[in-house]
Amino acid sequence: MNKTAGAVLALAACGGAWAQGSVSIYGTVDLALSRASSGGVATTGLKEGGHTASRIGFRGTEDLGGGLDAHFLLEAGHDPETGAGTLPGPGLAFSRQAFVGISGPWGQIDAGRMYTPMFYTLFRADPYGVNAVFSPLNLVSATDAQRGITPFAARASGMLRYRTPAGSPFLADIAYAPSKAAEPSRRSGEFKGATFGWSRKPWYVAYGFQRARSGTAAAPVAVPAVTTYHALSASYQFAELTLYAHAMRTTVRHAAAPDARLFSLGASYPVTPVSSLILEAAQRKVSGSDRAQFAWTLGYDHHLSKRTALYARWLGLANRGGASATLAGVPVVADSGNGVRVLAAGIRHNF
Repeated sequence: MNKTAGAVLALAACGGAWAQGSVSIYGTVDLALSRASSGGVATTGLKEGGHTASRIGFRGTEDLGGGLDAHFLLEAGHDPETGAGTLPGPGLAFSRQAFVGISGPWGQIDAGRMYTPMFYTLFRADPYGVNAVFSPLNLVSATDAQRGITPFAARASGMLRYRTPAGSPFLADIAYAPSKAAEPSRRSGEFKGATFGWSRKPWYVAYGFQRARSGTAAAPVAVPAVTTYHALSASYQFAELTLYAHAMRTTVRHAAAPDARLFSLGASYPVTPVSSLILEAAQRKVSGSDRAQFAWTLGYDHHLSKRTALYARWLGLANRGGASATLAGVPVVADSGNGVRVLAAGIRHNF
């Protein structure tokens, strides 16, 4: 009885805090029925996050006075098909985002695990929001024909970060995550990133980059390979039609890996007041290699309410020159040149 009473009192206390609006719970539940194929092998089943990655999070703010606010955010991924956690799972962990900071008229400073500045550069000019399943921009994470590079990171841990105030047309987003390694290299795992841009309708234009050194604190390397990603991203909104474009380049130092370039074009158009048609295509090429990829996604969104939407996605990926990159998590046989096809229909609910 004492334990039960204690639990009730704890919930009541939490409810009081939430009633004051200082802490809130938010999240997304997204599940789709999909059919995926590559190299003659096809699978059918439920897949999480076809529109927006499923998550649950807690955010809070405190007014410190004088225009200052303290804030925090804790966010975990989950798979509605099984109830297990993601990133990496199966346990539930705040590995999507976990940070604390302070903000004022001068901007915002945060510390912890967050999306990188370059991720937001891409996100703001992608009609699919760099969705981990269906956005063709995920080819930026491909390492095919670039052995030794550090894969693109949508998030980084241990970051210190500054961002310009929300609502400012000028965008500056600067982040640094120092290495925790000792010998043989104290810079193993070091991360740097930044974005500078302009956002005022109908335009959004930004340049972003991120630089990561190979190795970790647990497994440092004597001479870390330095991988740098560059992106120039833009979007323009007409009366109804919105266009999107990206030009990206990946370079590597201290590793025998060639450069890669990625270009993409996209568009979204409101077919009705509650539905939209979306199309995006991307091409990735590696210098001095015949291996390349071309990916596209056709999508349709229908909003049942402000929080609930039905959606359909059709994705295609062509590997050329014996390449074996993948999208949507579909297995591709190494050096096969096999492509990927995915057709899905699902529902996404925000809370």
